[in-house]
Amino acid sequence: MTSSDTTPVVAPFRGHTCRELYKAIFEAEAPEQIVRQLPVQSLFMVMKQMGLSSCCDLIIMASLEQCRLLTDLDLWHGDTLNEEALWEWLALADEADSLEVLQKLLKCVDLKLVALLIGKYVEVQVFEEPTDQPPGPGFHTPDKGSTWIGITTENPDHHFLLARLLALIFETNTELFYQLLQTPSVATLSMLEEESFSERTKRLAAEGVPEPEVAAGIHAPYALNQALIDLREQHKHRVIEDIRAVEPLLYEARAAKLFAELLRKVSDHEVVEMEFTYLANAAVVRFGVDFADQEAVLQLCEKIKGAINLACEKLLRGSDRTVLELYNALGLEKLYRLGLTDILSVRSVARKVPLEVAEKFKDSDNALFSIIACAREPFPCIPMCINDDGSVVSNEGSLPTGGRPIESLQALASVRAALEQVISQKL
Repeated sequence: MTSSDTTPVVAPFRGHTCRELYKAIFEAEAPEQIVRQLPVQSLFMVMKQMGLSSCCDLIIMASLEQCRLLTDLDLWHGDTLNEEALWEWLALADEADSLEVLQKLLKCVDLKLVALLIGKYVEVQVFEEPTDQPPGPGFHTPDKGSTWIGITTENPDHHFLLARLLALIFETNTELFYQLLQTPSVATLSMLEEESFSERTKRLAAEGVPEPEVAAGIHAPYALNQALIDLREQHKHRVIEDIRAVEPLLYEARAAKLFAELLRKVSDHEVVEMEFTYLANAAVVRFGVDFADQEAVLQLCEKIKGAINLACEKLLRGSDRTVLELYNALGLEKLYRLGLTDILSVRSVARKVPLEVAEKFKDSDNALFSIIACAREPFPCIPMCINDDGSVVSNEGSLPTGGRPIESLQALASVRAALEQVISQKL
């Protein structure tokens, strides 16, 4: 690059996990430049991994646009404001021992969310003539008696955070302060929340997070016979090029054998990273996972890899093709859809087992109960206590808890066989 070239140098973050990215940022000569080059979702995953309260310096280094998107990712539970997360952001000034983080938050956060807090926890009384007499206990006035404010939350920490926030708004932008106080009187709390969520959805769509209708299309069934036709025609698969690759989505979670082989053999890793980012975000939307729940997001990523691995195994069985040939013809999306179609088929079988029947196994056969419960999940999995061949994993009589991805034909067949055996019984 010549000295006259103003194009920023993009750090070669290939295959980084969250902790590796965090380390790379602070080992760089210009950490702020690296932070501002990162995709927002990568920065967000680093912050969730390290803990929000430990990342004030990252927030200060991030651009206002990045910070707006960070709050878009963190402050929502479904389509509802995650109020506890917002309080956590408001408390960052204490962690940083500076109001700089709070001042930055005010510049980037959707102010409708601030108005929503005011509507829930602030009582406002305005007088035509200023008065020295508070309208009630706990009220205070920022403007010599014309406006009196009472904070109604009974949580002392929240009371302090909200009072500090209102004081900062009043000191930095008095006009905005009065506008926010009036907002709950002209818009209901549900209206504020709905409008904020709608705007957030559009902003995230521009960052590679598909809107619900698009995410549903990405999860449409894809049959084996259609996959075989597409393979024979050898069309080049659709390439995702208009989003930023979020490396931790791909590299933070483990990969099954054939998927890992694909990653080793593919020549353009950035294309795969962009494809996987788009798939993972579509799955987050489709299955209603919160971006802030990093553990659930990474578990979902493992399930996506498992579905792709399953599809590759199915297509390679009795074939002389390679995983790279499968990928070049179908891409990650069709491979994922093919594997997911099979995995979702066991959910249909599991739902034929009446809940009262499933409950009978809770005490008598916990492994079978776990198979039914895992297969009934929105994105089915296999219990940790079950091997792919259907045998039970036992540690001195104790069964491992939780689930793991269905990533092999053998595991899929074992789950299906167990479910069909239950259904065939006359219970």
